[in-house]
Amino acid sequence: MNPKLSKVEKLQHEMREANIDIIIAPLGINFRWLYKIKEEPSERLLITIIGSEDPPKFLVPAFESDRIKKVTGGSDVTGWEETENPLTILANDIIPKSVKTIGIEPKLWFSVYQSISHCLPGKEFVNAEKLFNSLRMVKDEFEIKKMQQAYKKTSEVIIKTLYELEQGLTEFEVQSILKNRLLWGANESVFSLVQFGDNSALPHYHGGDRQLKRDDVVLIDAGGTVENYWGDITITSVFGKASDKFKEIFELVNQANIRGKELAIQGRTPHDIDLGTRDVISKKGYGKFFTHRTGHGLGLEVHEHPYILEGNKTPLRTGNCFTIEPGIYLPGKFGIRIEDNVIKMDDGISASEIPRFELLEI
Repeated sequence: MNPKLSKVEKLQHEMREANIDIIIAPLGINFRWLYKIKEEPSERLLITIIGSEDPPKFLVPAFESDRIKKVTGGSDVTGWEETENPLTILANDIIPKSVKTIGIEPKLWFSVYQSISHCLPGKEFVNAEKLFNSLRMVKDEFEIKKMQQAYKKTSEVIIKTLYELEQGLTEFEVQSILKNRLLWGANESVFSLVQFGDNSALPHYHGGDRQLKRDDVVLIDAGGTVENYWGDITITSVFGKASDKFKEIFELVNQANIRGKELAIQGRTPHDIDLGTRDVISKKGYGKFFTHRTGHGLGLEVHEHPYILEGNKTPLRTGNCFTIEPGIYLPGKFGIRIEDNVIKMDDGISASEIPRFELLEI
C-alpha cells in the first residue's frame, strides 16, 4: 500500500479488499485516528460514514455542523435537529440503496448498532475492528516521531522524580508529582503507577498511603502523550541500598528484556519474543513469577495491537510500536519490571534508552 495515502484512503483500500461497501464509525479512538479529533461519544449521535470509493460523509447534530466541517475538512456534513431521528436520516438520505455490506466500528454503542440495523433491513453488518487494527498497527513517520518524543519525555520525568524521592512520601503523593510533570501539553493524557516495597510485587497495583522507607524497592510505571501518542515506561529502583536478592532478580529481568529486543531486531514474531523473554526467566527457576505477557502495542491507546504474547504469530512489520516489559514478582517481597518502548524499523529497531540499575540505586 502506498504510504503517502491518507488514513481514510488506506481504510478505503482495505474496505475494497474485504468487500465492505461502507463503514460507520462514531466519535472515539478510530475517529481520532482518522480525523485527529479527541472526543468521546455522547447521547447525541455523531458519526462518519465512509464509502469504499467516495469522500467521507458525516451525520452530526445540526449545531455541530460548522465545527465538524472545520476540524475534519469534510464538506459532506448532514446536520440533524433535536426533534429529528438521525437514524431515519441515515437510512433514507445517506446510505445508498445499493449498499450490501456495512462495517461497524467496534466502539459504536450496541444500542445504536441495533437501531441502525433495524432501520436498514436486508443489509449485512460486519465487524470492522480488524481493518482498523491492522492499519493502526503500522505507524507513519509523524506518529513514530511523536511516540519517540513521548517515551523520551516520560523516562526523563520518571528519572527526575526518582532522584527527588524523600523518606515519608506516600505512593499517592509521588503519583501526583508524576502526573503533574507528565502533563506537558494541553489536551494530553497521563497515567502513573507508583509501588513501594512489597507493593511492587502486585503488577498493576494503583498505589495507596504506604510511605517510602529506606531501602524500599520503588517501581514506577508511567506514561504521557505527545499529540495524543503514548509513551509507556517502567523503571524499578531502590531507595537506598539494594539487597543481593534484588540485584540477582534485576539482572535476570534485564537479560530477559535484552533478549526480547534481540528477537525484535531479528524480525521474530510476537510469539517468539514472548517465549524468548520467558525462557530466560524460566531457566533460572522464576518462570511462575513472570505473570503477564511480554508487551503490548502503543499508539493512540496505551494498550493496542500488536500484543507481544504466546500465540500471536503475526509477523512484525516496519512501523509497529510496542513494549517489551518482562517482570518477576515475588509475593510479600518485591517485584521488578523493566519496560522499554520499541519501534520496528526497516533495519532493526528503535528503542527507548533507559538508564539501568547501576545509575538508579538511590
